[in-house]
Amino acid sequence: MTNSRWEILLDGLVKRALFWSPLRSYLLYKYRYAFTPAQLGRLTALATEAAAHPGDFCEIGCYRGYTTVWLNRHLDVVAPAKRYWAIDTFGGFVPADVAHEQQARGKDSAEDRRALDKFTVNSRRWFDRTMTLNGITRVTSHAAAVQDFAFPAGARFCYVLLDVDLYQPTKVALEKLWPLLSPGGVIVVDDCHAGHVYDGSRQALTEFCTARGLTFEVVELKLGVLRKEP
Repeated sequence: MTNSRWEILLDGLVKRALFWSPLRSYLLYKYRYAFTPAQLGRLTALATEAAAHPGDFCEIGCYRGYTTVWLNRHLDVVAPAKRYWAIDTFGGFVPADVAHEQQARGKDSAEDRRALDKFTVNSRRWFDRTMTLNGITRVTSHAAAVQDFAFPAGARFCYVLLDVDLYQPTKVALEKLWPLLSPGGVIVVDDCHAGHVYDGSRQALTEFCTARGLTFEVVELKLGVLRKEP
């Protein structure tokens, strides 16, 4: 169905009015991903690889859903029957996790404190509405810290994107999710570059793998990739 001349005219008038208003930043395109195009490409390729194995997709630390939409657009093509879990506090970092970073890991500079106070302006309702606006129905959101989330019996995953940034939630998430990962599945841990305020995620991944005799690789500068052998 095509728009009428009047609908096209009205659409143009509204967009011109927005452009000349303080709301222009919401009209013009802005790159909003926390990943580079190369990193998004790698996440997409890993999703294709993982989708060949049994289990659902899971994203922990999804913020407002930009990457969630990206990956689900891809699943529409390669694995439309897969389910997708999205778990987030939808209110920023857990205070106890922040305290651990500051007191045990020395992340207490002014710059560190600003980084540890991010992601608070968010809402599960906004996230769910974003999915609806993009026509995505396979995603089920859960408002919880991963430490407090109980995965139901029988849960199985082939792909996990773990983007919780800090040491303690990364450690707990790996312990919970590794037994639920199907053979051939993959866990991707974000922020695995050294010397960064969020490098607690790499420390947790390193300790987890060392304790179990596992290996991981870091690709595209910061994506820690842990595979379960088929």
